Amino acid sequence: METSSLQISSLYTLCLRGLVLVSLLFCCRKTSFGVEGYLFQGVVDCEYSDSSMTDMVYSWSYVFNQEEFLHYDTKIQKYVGKTTCGVKNAERLNKDKARLAQLLGQVDGYCKHNMGLYLSFATDRKITPAVRVRAMKPFSSQHQTMLVCNAFGFYPREIKVTWLRNGAKVTTDVSSSELLHDGDWTYQIHSYLELTPQSGDSYSCRVEHSSLAEAIEEKWDPAMPESERNKIIIGASGIVLGLVIAAAGLIYYKKKATGRILVPSD
Repeated sequence: METSSLQISSLYTLCLRGLVLVSLLFCCRKTSFGVEGYLFQGVVDCEYSDSSMTDMVYSWSYVFNQEEFLHYDTKIQKYVGKTTCGVKNAERLNKDKARLAQLLGQVDGYCKHNMGLYLSFATDRKITPAVRVRAMKPFSSQHQTMLVCNAFGFYPREIKVTWLRNGAKVTTDVSSSELLHDGDWTYQIHSYLELTPQSGDSYSCRVEHSSLAEAIEEKWDPAMPESERNKIIIGASGIVLGLVIAAAGLIYYKKKATGRILVPSD
C-alpha cells in the first residue's frame, strides 16, 4: 500500500561553528573539526498507509555531512545509533524517559493533528473550472483550424476534458498540455483539437470535475470562426454608432429649426 508522508526536510539546518560543533558531537572529541565545511541536519517525518492513520509513525533523523548518524521512530520508541558517534548519543538520549515520552506523544500532537488539517483542506476545498474555447492557427498544415479548450482556476487537480463533434467523442488529432500549477492551489490545463471544419458539424469541449454538479460543455460553431465573428461585431458596432450620431444630429437640427424666428420681407 502506498505510504503517505508529511515531511519537513531539514527542519533546521545548522552550519556548526566552534564550540557548537564540539558540544553537539562531544563523542568525537578526539577528532579536530575546522570551522568551515560541516553541516548538521535534523529531519522529522510522519508516515502512514491507512486513511485512519492508526499506523502513523513519527521519526527523527540526524544527519552530519550527508551521513545519518542517529535515528528515532515511534515503532521502536528509542534512539538507534548508525555510527560510533551515533551509538554514544543514543545511549545517552535513551536514558531520558521524559524525552522519549514526549516524542511518542508527537504521533497525535504533531503528525495526526497536521495531517488532519491538510486532509480537511484537500477534501473540502473545491473550485469550479472556468472554461473557454477558441480557434487558433494549427500546429501542422494538415488541418485548417485548431481549437483550444482552456480550463483554469480549478481544484482539486483531477479533471477530464473531452472533445465532441456532433455530440460524439473525438479521439484523433487531440493533444493536451500537462496539468499546470497556478501558484494559488489551483490548476489549469489546455486541450487542443486540429480539424478541418465541415458544413453542418458542431464542436464542443466537455469538462468534468468534482466541483461541478454536471459537466460543462462549451460550444464552438465552425460556420462562424472567431475572427469572422469579431469582424461582424466590430462592423455592427460601427453601424449602430453611426446611426446614433445621425439620429442625434437630426434631432438637433429639428430643434434649431423650430426655435428660429421668421421675419416677413418687405
